[in-house]
This record gives sequence, structure tokens and C-alpha cells, in this order.
Amino acid sequence: MINYKSLIIGAGLASVAVSGSFAADLPMAEPVEYVKVCDTYGKGYFYIPGTDTCLKIGGLVRMDSKWEEDGATDDEEGDDFYTDVRGRLQVDARSETEWGTLRSFIEFEGRSDSNGGYDDGASSVNVRQAFVQFAGFTAGRLSRSLYDFVPYKTIGDLFSDEQVNTFAYTASLGGGFEFNIGMEDKYFRARPFDLDDGESDLDQVWPNGIASLVVKQAWGDAKISAAVQDNEGDGFEGIEDSIGWAVQAGLSVNLPTEAKGSKVWVQAAYTEGATSYIGGEDFSGNFRNDPDFGGGLLRDQDENGENVEAFSVGGGVAYFWNKSINSHVSVIYSDFDRSDATAIPDFNVLFVEASTFWSPVSNLELGLALQYQNLEIEGVDLGEDEDQFAGVLRVARTF
Repeated sequence: MINYKSLIIGAGLASVAVSGSFAADLPMAEPVEYVKVCDTYGKGYFYIPGTDTCLKIGGLVRMDSKWEEDGATDDEEGDDFYTDVRGRLQVDARSETEWGTLRSFIEFEGRSDSNGGYDDGASSVNVRQAFVQFAGFTAGRLSRSLYDFVPYKTIGDLFSDEQVNTFAYTASLGGGFEFNIGMEDKYFRARPFDLDDGESDLDQVWPNGIASLVVKQAWGDAKISAAVQDNEGDGFEGIEDSIGWAVQAGLSVNLPTEAKGSKVWVQAAYTEGATSYIGGEDFSGNFRNDPDFGGGLLRDQDENGENVEAFSVGGGVAYFWNKSINSHVSVIYSDFDRSDATAIPDFNVLFVEASTFWSPVSNLELGLALQYQNLEIEGVDLGEDEDQFAGVLRVARTF
């Protein structure tokens, strides 16, 4: 009689033995390395697997819808409405070394802008930022020059707020003080006088130089800056003023409100032959003026080859009602004087913006801004177009 119990036990032992031999022949799986959080530099960073580099990926999607009064233009169609949509993708990589933090940052921006007319719509993709920071040095493209002081939050452009290619050094002096010195590619700053053929004959023998001193304290922050610019060869032979320069000072003081962020600020800037340092690229583009009565007025020198003298003064207040709602009022007045030039006259401009932003949920911002501009050009009667108004609706989401 067959002993079934013995057969079953024997078969089981044989199966285990055979399975074990097969298992010994199979390759061992590599251990899985999960992404680890890096909290050294704040929220959102994680370690790149297999390295000690911390990475953060972020971005922005934003749409501005703007209506503006038709002013100082050749456009006979009247008032205009247009949209400006931007998308940004940011990559921030940092790691610690015996020399301190090594950082590299890249930001791409795609833009679709109707610019006030259906025929003028355009799209573009550019590198908004791309820089390396190490041992106090910064090399690459910045979204804001180390010369600039921008304590305000506006939709329109006010003081200098320029994207530049730069090589600079930042020294921490302790006690909240910081000193910056560096050079900037002149092509992102200079505004040469156009020659008769309409071409800008810009010559860069050496880059612009900038220096700034910053202080940040519990009460707020302040900054003084200076810049020099080589204007020789920019459309003129035997130029009289070959060196342009600019200085600025700004102060921002925190207000003792329950919600953080409230403050008042004042700022002033003066230049002889380096106008971008007192008003940014879009300074006269807050309203779409005709080139003769807008961007065409901004020049570093007049047709006599002499530096344009100009100054800007301004200030404003920001008030945070709570964590979700904040309001801002900002104003800037600028005056541009030439020698005895006639081709491009003297002018002055007053720009005011009042805005309110609401964040109903985290990382979503809805904003509404009202803008006013008064433009006066010597020898030109703008009539009713001297005063212009605009309204902007903004929807922005960061991540």
C-alpha cells in the first residue's frame, strides 16, 4: 500500500530544492533609489538621484488683458484692447562645496502678445535667465540688473528694471550690508541716436560698469547704485561726451500692519548719457505711443553728440489688508533735457498706477490695475492726447 503522506512530503521537499536552485541562477534586482527631499534651501527641492545636487522646478503662467485710451499715436481706430500671455519654466540646481553654495539657474519664457492690433500679434521664446553663482560671483543673464532697486509691485514699468548679461561679484559685509560690483553687456542698456539711414550704430568697446551698496534690516531696505557707459562711436564721429553715467538711491520702509508686506518707498535717479538706468526698457511703453512720441524719445545722446540729462523721482505705498488681498499705489515723474537739439525735443512724463491683487487660493493671483500717464513734449501740442488712461486685468498662477 502506498504511503501517500510520505509521497506528498517528498514531492514538496523536491520542489523546494529545485526552486532554490533556479533562484540561485536568477540575477539579483538592484535596490530602488527613491527621490529624497532636500530641505537645505527651502521648500520644493529634491536630490537628483545619485548626486548631492538639489533641484527645484517651478514656473509661471500669466495673462494680462489691457484696455487703453488711444494717445499720441497715428492710429485713427481709437481706443485699443490687447492681451499678453506668458509662460515661464524655471530650473534651480544647488549643491554645497568647500567654497560655499554652487548654484545654476535657468528660466525660459514663451510669450504671445497681440500688442493692440490683430496684425501685430507675435509669439516668441527666449532665455529670461541663465546664470551660475559661486563664491560670490555671478555670471550669465539676470532678469534684473544688480544695479536696479525695485521695491514696488506694478504692472507698468517704472524705474530701471532690466534683463542683462552680466559678470559681477557680491560681497557680504555683515550686519545686513551687501556690495555689488560688475560689468554689463552694453547692448542690453544703450540707446544710441539713430543715423540718417535709420540704423543704430552701436559700438561696444568696453562693457558698462555698475556698483551698488545694499542694506537689509528689520525696518526695510535701501540701495544706492552707480553706473558708467561708453558712448564713443555710437553714431557720431568726434563725439563730445564719450562717457555716460547714472546714479540712483532708493529707500523702502516696512509698515507695522498685521499682515506682512506693507511698506512705503521712495526713489530718485539722475543720468547724463545713460538713460536706461533711470527708466527701464518699457518706460515709455506703458502706453503704446507712436515711436516719435514714445520709445523714440529715449536716447542717450542728442543729434549734437552731447549726453542727454535726465532725472526720475517717485514713490508709493503697498498695503496688505490680509494674507490674500494687497493694494499698491505708485507714481514716477521723469524729465529729459537735451542741449540745443531740435530733432528730438525735451519731454517729461508722469505715470501713476493703482492696483489690487487677490489670491483666493495658494499660488493663484487675480489683479486689477488702473494707469494714468501725462506726456508733455516741448514744441508739440498733443491736445487731449496729453493725458492717457488704461486698465489691466491680470491672472497669474505660479508653481
